[in-house]
Amino acid sequence: MSSIGPIGGSGNLSAQAIADIHNQINIYARQLSTGKKATTISELGKSVSRSVDLRAQLARLSAYDESSTSATTNLQSASAAINSFAKSASQVEVTTLSLATTPTSSNRGMVTADLRRQFSELVDYLNTEVDGNYLFGGKQSGIPPVIDSSLILDGSGGRAGLKQYIAERQAADLGTAHLGRLQLSNTPNSISIAETGTGGVFGFTIKGVTSSDPAITASTPSGAPPQTTFSVNGQPASGSTLTVTLGLPDGTTTDVTLTASGGSGTNPFAIGATVADTTNNIKAALQTALGSASDVQLYAASAKAAAIDFFKGSTTNPPRRVAGPPYDTATGFVAGTSDNTVLWYQGTDDSNDPRNDRVTQIDERASVGFGARANEPGFIETLANAAVLAVTSYSSTNETLAQSQFSELRDRARSGLSQAKTDVTTTSVSVGLVQKTVKARTDDQNAQKTVFETALSSIEDAPLDQTAVSLSTLQTQLQALYQLTAKLQSLSLANYL
Repeated sequence: MSSIGPIGGSGNLSAQAIADIHNQINIYARQLSTGKKATTISELGKSVSRSVDLRAQLARLSAYDESSTSATTNLQSASAAINSFAKSASQVEVTTLSLATTPTSSNRGMVTADLRRQFSELVDYLNTEVDGNYLFGGKQSGIPPVIDSSLILDGSGGRAGLKQYIAERQAADLGTAHLGRLQLSNTPNSISIAETGTGGVFGFTIKGVTSSDPAITASTPSGAPPQTTFSVNGQPASGSTLTVTLGLPDGTTTDVTLTASGGSGTNPFAIGATVADTTNNIKAALQTALGSASDVQLYAASAKAAAIDFFKGSTTNPPRRVAGPPYDTATGFVAGTSDNTVLWYQGTDDSNDPRNDRVTQIDERASVGFGARANEPGFIETLANAAVLAVTSYSSTNETLAQSQFSELRDRARSGLSQAKTDVTTTSVSVGLVQKTVKARTDDQNAQKTVFETALSSIEDAPLDQTAVSLSTLQTQLQALYQLTAKLQSLSLANYL
């Protein structure tokens, strides 16, 4: 029996409906698979421009995020290196240069060995590297900013290291007579003390003189070169004092005090039978006292001043050298060169802010500088005071003097390390503030990123729960339509009648 086709074109309608549902099912299935409403941006219709804009904003934030991440990595590494540097410096100050350490020959040797090792550690911290970039070289980030520690201390190939540099400066400051470049002269009733004409470049400078006894008057230092005079107008009382205040190369001062016999003070002088005898006795005592101050206080201050000068040097500003040899009669400095002097620092050395040696943009309106240099003040001061005892020689003929020299230099180095903490802390705080700035900007950008991503998701992402329900509904409709179509296709003429 032949069958009759769908009445009134209903077969064609069913076929179109099935095709439409199939197409919609495919769309929902793809959305469930990809999580996206469309396969291309053009399919988003009226939301295309908004989607493009949001994506551009996210791309911009992503670029800034990369810059911020790079800066943060460098800043964190620099901050960690500075903290380690500071801890090592504190170890030198408190432990290696402990005031409880007796200055015997064997202990001096142990301290020297420890200081060399710790100095090498300090250098290593300043040579910290991240992804091939050395953090403390300023703009010169491709090479280690600080050369080998042994070369710094000992020199090589005709180039003076710190050890030779200090020895030359000490010879110039102490002078041939070890009186700190001062001259003594006297008449039957006066003693004059004069600088030797180096213009205060080397040795002691006369800052002032005082007398506790009216029988002896002291003149104010004056003239060129400066000089002062003690006038002995009568016999001083027992225990009265004469004091000379002397300037030292490291900016400190020391007092040389004489005490008339019968007193309990240092550097006694005898009250003679006559004023002339007393004057001679004062001169002899003063010469001895100045020699002692020269061999101890001036010796140590000279070493420290030389160390600071040495570490202030760089490839663009070599440290000055004593004009010699001979050095003990030198009257001035000459410019050092890379051929005759070790230049410990190889990085950027100009008057600009070290942080600005490396700058990166972290958003549309802000950039940050995260550079650093190994020759910033705190690092220089620390290196100089940590190294000075590692290379300085002491008296080889007088153990008592050697111990006094060591103790004096140790105390000055400890003081220098203590003062250097402030400058190291300043650098650490400066780096930390940049870190905080970057973090604050990064937090703001992350918040913006979240807002943009949420907006983009509302445009491009398919609502999966709703899509799953719609897909299930369409599948049910499709099944019903298939059943209806099958029934219509199976109608016979008899069934139809």
